[in-house]
Amino acid sequence: MFNLSRAVFLASLFIWSLWFGGSAAEKIDINTAPSEELVKIIHIGETRALELISLRPFSSLDELAKIKGIGEKRIEDIKKQGLAWVGATPSPKISTEEKFQSLADSEKEEVKIIYPSGIIINEILPSSEGADEENEWIEIFNQNGFEVDLADWKISDTTGTINTFVLSAGTKIKPYGFLVFPRPQTKITLNNNGDALKLISPDNRVASAVEYKNAPSGSSYNSANDGWVWSKSLTPGTLNQTLPPLDKKTDKTTKDQKQNQITEKRLASAGAQLPKNPNYPLLIAALFVAVISGISFLLFKKFATK
Repeated sequence: MFNLSRAVFLASLFIWSLWFGGSAAEKIDINTAPSEELVKIIHIGETRALELISLRPFSSLDELAKIKGIGEKRIEDIKKQGLAWVGATPSPKISTEEKFQSLADSEKEEVKIIYPSGIIINEILPSSEGADEENEWIEIFNQNGFEVDLADWKISDTTGTINTFVLSAGTKIKPYGFLVFPRPQTKITLNNNGDALKLISPDNRVASAVEYKNAPSGSSYNSANDGWVWSKSLTPGTLNQTLPPLDKKTDKTTKDQKQNQITEKRLASAGAQLPKNPNYPLLIAALFVAVISGISFLLFKKFATK
């Protein structure tokens, strides 16, 4: 049975969809459509289509008011027409310059700064003959053949009141050069009964360390080939002057060695008294005469006593 009311409803719905909504295929996305499609929208001619493209992206149709000559009434007309709609908002266009800048920034983040090795604590004076507060110092040495920027490097002690000294910007150490930091500058106290120091690079790597016990007064603690040694020769800012510690066993001189030394001295003394270019024939003749003279003297003395 034909249902008139239902037919009227379906027809009305069809007409409404054509008038107000349009088909899905006819929808025009104002964020992606070319100018040839945009001009199909009411109140959007060629000039306004180009302006619309330059103003993309839009988040709603109401933002079409940014276009010159498009007001609220015309936006309502556009909505009633049903062609224009806002699809997914495209990513904003990035200029070539912005792309290169973004790439450079990412490369900066990925680049890891490598700090050189060979920067060491070389000599320290924990117990000076004067006031420790004024005379203590720490010496740093650069073992590399190139200059090193020490900005943000740190020196820190480990015992008692711990202090950390941060080297300021512009602090550089020359190739095979030295830097000396006095206690009034670092505020680091080197305890006389024992302490330790660490030299730390900006990446928190311990580049050098030293530990000592019972510092003797007036002696500096020096880095040497065979380890650390105390020395009365203080050399801040210059090469260390140290002697290896005496070994009681090896320091003793045996009797044979002493006798050899005495013999060598006597031989040297006797050698100094001999002529450098002796006349051997004359020497032999003199020796022969001396022997004959001696024998003659003994014979004469023997006969004289009889």
